[in-house]
Amino acid sequence: MRKSYSSLLFAALVLLAAPAHALERVILGYSGVGSGEEVHHLGKQFGLFKKHGLDVEIVYIPGGSTVVQSMVSGEIQFGRGSPSEVVSANLAGFPLKIISALINKFVYTFVTPPSITKPADLKGKNVAISRFGSGSDFITRMALKSWGLDPGKDVTILQVGNSPDRLAAIAGGRVHGSILSLSQTPRAKKLGLRVLADLSEIDADYPQGVLYVTTALIDKRPDLIRSFMRAYIEAIAMFKTNRPAAYAVIEKNTGLKDRAEIEEYHSVLTKNFLLSYPLPTVAGIKTVLDDLGARNPKIRELKPEELIDTRFLKELKDSGFVK
Repeated sequence: MRKSYSSLLFAALVLLAAPAHALERVILGYSGVGSGEEVHHLGKQFGLFKKHGLDVEIVYIPGGSTVVQSMVSGEIQFGRGSPSEVVSANLAGFPLKIISALINKFVYTFVTPPSITKPADLKGKNVAISRFGSGSDFITRMALKSWGLDPGKDVTILQVGNSPDRLAAIAGGRVHGSILSLSQTPRAKKLGLRVLADLSEIDADYPQGVLYVTTALIDKRPDLIRSFMRAYIEAIAMFKTNRPAAYAVIEKNTGLKDRAEIEEYHSVLTKNFLLSYPLPTVAGIKTVLDDLGARNPKIRELKPEELIDTRFLKELKDSGFVK
């Protein structure tokens, strides 16, 4: 079996040769972990972007708002993160559109120390998010409200960092709970922490791992977006079907080292969450707008259809590129 896996991994590494013509350099900025970001890492590591004429630099930028700022300044062409940052950008007069959503449901667990046995126990306690206005902030507030708790009043919300940072904060006793990404849940269980809730059980469309661009890029360089999306779709398919390649990328980019944890993460992500045809939906964007609009009435003026552009994925579907 090990020999077979090694052969498959070697084949994945050499199956694509860089095109003879010059590659176009673009930058993808992403924030957060645990919503399928391994897909773009795989696309770069195994030459899929180069196959379609692109030299893609992938940059981790803490906080979705910072990704948007980098896009406003023209430093990056593609952003990947949470739909909430796209909403905030549009509200501020900087039009972004979501062109892909790898996941269309909540993919987090809410983890606490063993002393917290029910959501009501969180009253008067601290919970962690990455940054205010981020996807983790949005989902945490949504979960707390669903449990009858008033975020910011019944619970103190602290900015701590991404999922690994938040896991360390719970384990170290600095906070009493947080949502954690799929890749961190096995670690939390090993540490003896409690999975208080599986948020994927919430019956609502919710886009995660969204890819977004400026409307200016859509208007001026649709060819660039098409090339990127072809590579992206191929990367999704490869991540789902070529386990040795996927495991290598997971180990390199998530911090997971235990083989059983890697296999579990890949199995759950690909079978339950990761979409082969990652089309953003109006229903999913409406979930975001409805919740954010409860705190900021101006958000209610935005329409879900205005925040997504599905033409590129639909073109690939119509052409038979996506099965």
